[in-house]
Amino acid sequence: MADKTISETVEKALILLSHLAEGGHDGLSLGEAAERAGISKPTAHRLLNTLVQQAFAERPPYSRNYRLGPAISALARVGIATDLHGERWRTCLAEISAATEAAAFLFVRAGDEALCVEADFGAFLLPTLSSGIGGRVPLGLGPGSLAILAGLAESEADAILARNAPRLRLTETRTLETLSAQVRAARCNGYAFDPGEILAEVRGVAIGVVHHGNPLPMAVSTASLASRLPEERVADTCKLMRKAVAKALGAPSQPL
Repeated sequence: MADKTISETVEKALILLSHLAEGGHDGLSLGEAAERAGISKPTAHRLLNTLVQQAFAERPPYSRNYRLGPAISALARVGIATDLHGERWRTCLAEISAATEAAAFLFVRAGDEALCVEADFGAFLLPTLSSGIGGRVPLGLGPGSLAILAGLAESEADAILARNAPRLRLTETRTLETLSAQVRAARCNGYAFDPGEILAEVRGVAIGVVHHGNPLPMAVSTASLASRLPEERVADTCKLMRKAVAKALGAPSQPL
C-alpha cells in the first residue's frame, strides 16, 4: 500500500512539472496548476513546495506563480550529453520536412498523452496541436497520437479514448466511436491521416514506429497546409517517412 501511495505521489509531481512547462516563463498560479493536474490545491501546494526545495520548480520574484526551476535545465543538459540517438531523430525529421514540405514531429507515449520530443518546422510555420518540443496532446487528438494508439490492443486503445474523452474536442460527428474507427483504420492501413478535422487547412499524416516487428510507443508525424498534402500523396509520403525512420532506427521498420 505504501509503495502505491509513493508511486501515485511521484506521478502527481511529474504531471505538475509537465503543466508548469506549459506555463512558460510566467508560470502558473497554484489554482491553475492544481486544476490542470486534476488535484486539490492543498496537494498541489505540498508537492510544489517540495519541487521548489529541490530546485525543480521556482517562484518568479515578480509573482506568486510557479514555473520550472534550474534543476530541470541541468537534467536536460545531462540528457543531451548522453543522448545516443537524438541526433538520428533530428536528422530523420529534417529529411522528412525537406522532402514533404511539411513540419515533422516525433511523439512518444507519456501515460494517456503523446509528448513531442523532437520537431523540425523547416520553413513551415503553421499552427499545430502540440506547439512543438515539450508539447503534449491527449492520445486520440491528432494523427501522431492515433498512430500510437494503433500500436496498442484495441481494448486498451478504447479505454484510453474513454478516459481522454473530455479533452478530445468531441462533436456530433467526432465521437468516441468515430475515433475508435480511425484507430482501427490506422492499424489496418499503417498510417493515421487527418484531413484537417481539428485545424482547418492543416493536414497531417503519421506512422507508428515499429522495430524488428514490435510496435514502439512512439510515432512520427507531419503537419502541412492542405494544398501540400492531397490525399493522393499520402501513400508516397508515408513511404518516404518509413524509409527515414528505418534509417534512424538502424534497422528495417515496418508499418503498423
